Amino acid sequence: MGILTLILAGLFCYLADGGLSIGQPMRPMKRCLMGGLVNIARVLPVICLLLVCPVIEAAGGSLSAEDIAKIKRVHTKYEEAWLKGDANGVRALFTEDCVLLPPHGDTPRIGQKGLNEYWFPPDAPPTQITKLVVTPQSIGGDGEIAYVWGTDEVAWTTVQNGKTTSASHKGMFLNVLRKQANGEWMMSHHMWDEPVARH
Repeated sequence: MGILTLILAGLFCYLADGGLSIGQPMRPMKRCLMGGLVNIARVLPVICLLLVCPVIEAAGGSLSAEDIAKIKRVHTKYEEAWLKGDANGVRALFTEDCVLLPPHGDTPRIGQKGLNEYWFPPDAPPTQITKLVVTPQSIGGDGEIAYVWGTDEVAWTTVQNGKTTSASHKGMFLNVLRKQANGEWMMSHHMWDEPVARH
């Protein structure tokens, strides 16, 4: 029996007993949902519980083992694409309306256009990712939306004016993924940060 049906049945029982009359005190409800004798003070907590339980269940949600495996695979592919220098492979992991949220409050980059402008600008010096380790610490969500947070470690080299420089850092990330019509998962939001130099 649905929650709405239970609530309507309770309301019907209450009204059938006379409900409220102007100038008269509230009468006890003499009929119950299952045929016993209860009053409204006993029914209300039950109705509240019935209303809350589905919310708790929905909030808990569930990702299938297959979903979790696919979500982990997205992060593995992310590592692999960067290490191979495969820009198209990186792009393919993000939705068309993706949002990148760079470190230190930098301007969000919206969509594949924003992703390209930030990560793959045509005038950027040659850059190679030499190390990328993405380690999910927690995966949650439901059958349509998932969230993943964890740690990452990245190192890269850049060649400019004939000089090669190296850099690296460790940081944290938070990703939101959406399940696609084909059952695969793609990143819709990607946020990451790195340590701030302390003085």
